Amino acid sequence: MKNLAMAVVLKESRVLVQYRYRSEKGMVYEFPGGSINNGESSENAAKRELFEETGVGAEGLIATAQYSSTNEYGGFISHVILTAKKSVKPVVTNSVRNQTFYWFQTKEIPLSDFYPADIEFIETQLINHL
Repeated sequence: MKNLAMAVVLKESRVLVQYRYRSEKGMVYEFPGGSINNGESSENAAKRELFEETGVGAEGLIATAQYSSTNEYGGFISHVILTAKKSVKPVVTNSVRNQTFYWFQTKEIPLSDFYPADIEFIETQLINHL
């Protein structure tokens, strides 16, 4: 069982998506995020993962909503919506990931690369925030 938190960062009617390398899948589009540590809240995990993957710190963000569902690993996935100040800009934090960052409108998100739980969230919840 694996519990996950995803940082869904919104800025100026767009959502942050990273294009990055994953050893098991190659290059994929995804939200910054990852595993929740023992005793860690979903919001704190999302903010930690966001910082680790993009260099974006919590000081430029406001948590506005959270949605949880079951993931394909038998655990839960929490999508934490974070509204970003205009000055927030992600940076490459690990050259092995071969990251590129995009600010997409909902209709521009390349759904085919996302995991099923992310697609469900995008199609049923994210559209209400952009």
